[in-house]
Amino acid sequence: MEHLKYGELEVLVGASDQEQGEAAAEALATTIKAELAKKDEICIIMALGAAQPQFFTAIKARNDIEWSKITVLHVDTYMGVHESQEESGASRMRKHLLNEVKPKAFYPMNGAAESLEDELARYTKIYNDHQPVLCVVGIGESGHLAFNDPPADFDTKDVIRVVALDPTTRGQVFKNGIFKTMDAVPKYGLSLTMHALLKPGRVLALVHEKDKAPVIKTALEGPVTFMCPASLLKKTPQATLYLNQDAASLLDR
Repeated sequence: MEHLKYGELEVLVGASDQEQGEAAAEALATTIKAELAKKDEICIIMALGAAQPQFFTAIKARNDIEWSKITVLHVDTYMGVHESQEESGASRMRKHLLNEVKPKAFYPMNGAAESLEDELARYTKIYNDHQPVLCVVGIGESGHLAFNDPPADFDTKDVIRVVALDPTTRGQVFKNGIFKTMDAVPKYGLSLTMHALLKPGRVLALVHEKDKAPVIKTALEGPVTFMCPASLLKKTPQATLYLNQDAASLLDR
């Protein structure tokens, strides 16, 4: 792994997608073991993005993660999409990871809730009751973490908010094949805030697409700004960003 440093953020660049995924899985397992040495059960936040397949494969290959003691929260969801629908992050998270590792519990957001106010209150209580110790995130082409598109709110102490998805994010969602048409891609979502995502004692971010090389360069080499939400990682000392060669290809080493 190539080791880089931007502000307070450690950046590790893998020679391959496999090395990237295995390094992040090792960090996740190490953090979980350390936390379970202090308490009987813990809570973590998991994202589901394009960089996660190699990471998930590496996680599932390990036998040293006590999933029966781990509660999982999710980072975001599409408004109007029920968790049982195949397009939902919750459904895909179960399919690609949770059905196999079988955590103690999984609490997805309900994007199809009749009362959004009640859903925000419900998820805020879940988050506050469980106090996640680790968060896994991706970075979008807009620079977002979860659905915190620019201009992101760096100051709020809310846990979860209703957010508008900007055109770049909606285009990325469509390109990834989650919805069959661009018109079907929701325009709003529910998302953990920047505060909620970066509050845990350990934050792991993964990016591997070449399409995201420009925003990675902006986030790491430009200023910390709400117009590139991922740039806030440079002020997050407990965070590590894992890149592959494609995602790191535009960085000025």
